[in-house]
Amino acid sequence: MSSTQEVGDIFGEGKGPAQAMLRSPTVLIVAIGLWGMNVFFFRLFRINYRYVLEYDLLQEEKQRKSQQTPENDKVALIGVGGNDNNEEKEKAQATSTSSSISSSHDEEEDPFFRNYSPTAAMATESSVKEGEAITWYKLVLYSFVLLLVLHYTTHLWMGQEHFDMGVIGAVALFYTLLLVSVLVPLASNRWLRRAFRIVIGRTCELLHPRFLYNKRLRPIPFIDVFYADAMCSLSKVFFDWGMLVHMALHYPDPVPPNLHNILIPSFCAAIPYLIRARQCLVMFFIGKQKADPKRVQHTANAIKYSTSIWPLCLSAYQRTVDPKQAEGLEGYLILLLT
Repeated sequence: MSSTQEVGDIFGEGKGPAQAMLRSPTVLIVAIGLWGMNVFFFRLFRINYRYVLEYDLLQEEKQRKSQQTPENDKVALIGVGGNDNNEEKEKAQATSTSSSISSSHDEEEDPFFRNYSPTAAMATESSVKEGEAITWYKLVLYSFVLLLVLHYTTHLWMGQEHFDMGVIGAVALFYTLLLVSVLVPLASNRWLRRAFRIVIGRTCELLHPRFLYNKRLRPIPFIDVFYADAMCSLSKVFFDWGMLVHMALHYPDPVPPNLHNILIPSFCAAIPYLIRARQCLVMFFIGKQKADPKRVQHTANAIKYSTSIWPLCLSAYQRTVDPKQAEGLEGYLILLLT
C-alpha cells in the first residue's frame, strides 16, 4: 500500500482525513465525551452511578466478610441457662433481628436516600486524593483537546507541505501523544492516570478465570457485563486496530486481500463478542447449579455472541471482491446475521 493509498480503498470507500483508519481514534474521542455527558446527567438526576455499577461487587465483598465472622455472638451465647432464660433469649433474638433489619436498611438507604443530593453521583469521588476525582467537565474538556490534537496531527503528518507520510504515521503519532498525556506524572492529570488504571483493571477482570480453577463459580458482576457490552459497541475500533497492524507490517506496499488479512482484523472485531459469550456461559453454569429455569436464556445469548465472528469476516471479504461477486454473497450474509 503506497503512502497515499489507505485502508479505505480496500475495506470501504474514503479519502483524505475521513478515511477508515481515522475512525478508531474519532470513535474513542466521542466515547470519552459522551461518557462525560452521562456523568453530568447522572449527577443532574441524582443517580449514584458508581454504586449501581459496583453493587454486585459490594454484595460479594459483604458476603465474603460475613462468612469470615460469626453470625451473631449474642444469639450463639444464649440458651445455656435452660427454660429460665427463654424470655431473655426472645428479647435478644428480637433485638438482633431488628438491628440487622435496620442496619441492612441503612446500608441500602445510604447511597440512594440518606445521601441523596444533587452531588450524590459524585459522593464517592470525595474519598479519592486531591486532583484524582473524575468529573464530567474533565472528560468533556479532554475529549475536545483530543479532537484538536487528532485534527492537527492529521494535517501535520499528511499535509502536502509537511511530511506527507500517510494516515499510519498520523494515527501512530496521535496514540503516542495520547499515552504521553496519560503517563507524564503531572499534578493536572492525576485523574487521567486514575481513569487509565480503572480501564486497565476492568479489562483484566474480563479475563478473570471464574470457573476454570475450582468448582465454586463466581457470578459475573454487572459492571463487567456493562463494560463488555460497551466494548461490543466499539468493535469497529478493534477491527481498525487489527488493520492498522497489517498496514504497518506491509508498508509501503498494499495490503493483499488474502484470507488471513481478512480474518485477523475481523477476529479482533469479534473479541468483545467472544468475551460476552464467555460471560453468558459462566452464568449458564451458575444457573445450572442453582437449577435456575432461566439459564437457557444465557445459552441463547452465548450462541448469539459467539456467532458474530462469521458475518464480520464475510462482510470484510465482500470488500475485497468485485461488486457482482459481493452481491452474490449477500444471501449468505443475511443467513449468518439471522
